[in-house]
Amino acid sequence: MRAENNTLKRTKSKLYYKRVAVPYILLLPVLLFVACFMLWPMVNVFIMSVQNYQVLKPKDRAFIGLLNYVKIITDDPLFFKSLRNSAVWVFISVVFQTIPGFWLALLLNKKFKGRGIVRALALSPWAVAGAMVGIIWSLIPGETYGVLNDVLLKLGVIQRNISWFSSGNRAMAAAIMANIWRGIPFFTISYLSALSSVSDDIYESAKIDGANSFVTLFKITIPMIKDTIVLTTLLRAIWTFNAVDLIYSLTYGGPNNATTTIPLYIMTKFKGELNYGYASALAAIATMIMMVVAFVYIRLGKLGKEEMY
Repeated sequence: MRAENNTLKRTKSKLYYKRVAVPYILLLPVLLFVACFMLWPMVNVFIMSVQNYQVLKPKDRAFIGLLNYVKIITDDPLFFKSLRNSAVWVFISVVFQTIPGFWLALLLNKKFKGRGIVRALALSPWAVAGAMVGIIWSLIPGETYGVLNDVLLKLGVIQRNISWFSSGNRAMAAAIMANIWRGIPFFTISYLSALSSVSDDIYESAKIDGANSFVTLFKITIPMIKDTIVLTTLLRAIWTFNAVDLIYSLTYGGPNNATTTIPLYIMTKFKGELNYGYASALAAIATMIMMVVAFVYIRLGKLGKEEMY
């Protein structure tokens, strides 16, 4: 009897090892990689954020507590301007990427001749680097040689060439247009993948029941890919918030910091002024803001919770 109990215990121990321990052992190299190259830099940012750390003044490096944070909140108007710019940049970009991306995915999900070629052309902007997009779009709205002014003049919309980058609102509009052009394919790819998982039988049943296109869209298609919509918009919002290459190559944050976003401001402090402590505090605040926004958005979007269709 005792031998049988020991055998049973060893069997349970082996099963526990296979089901619980082995997966973590297999994940250990990846976890170590993440800890070394992702977690430690994040921790180091918070450590530097509570220091007076300026590369050009190494003797002045010292622990100053929350003084960098206090200065940002109470005595840095450019922080709040860049925060407002970031909100406008992210919100308008993501909204006007999501809607055309979803519409384009619906079109490309239908069967038609040459669909593969059309899909390749529609998704090609996503392969262009952000810095290259900035260079391309700096030529389009150029005052003297830009294609946009030429088209608007021929259509009679404007009477003379417009200097798009001399006004803060126009410069932000030009940057947002470039970002929208680049970001639409990401949503198209994601929504195409989600739409392909929706069974045609569901649409056939809805058609038999007399559901029109409007009802099918809002009662079947959108609810069925809700999680994809929530995740893609969240990911794209985070990527857009952190984007530096496109704005930097297009407007350099000007004019008069009208297109300076939080990451661009951080880069200015970090790379331009070599003020690592202040830049780290800005990065820590930006991280906390994004974490709060992401948490609220996931809760409001009910990610992972099924809905009645």
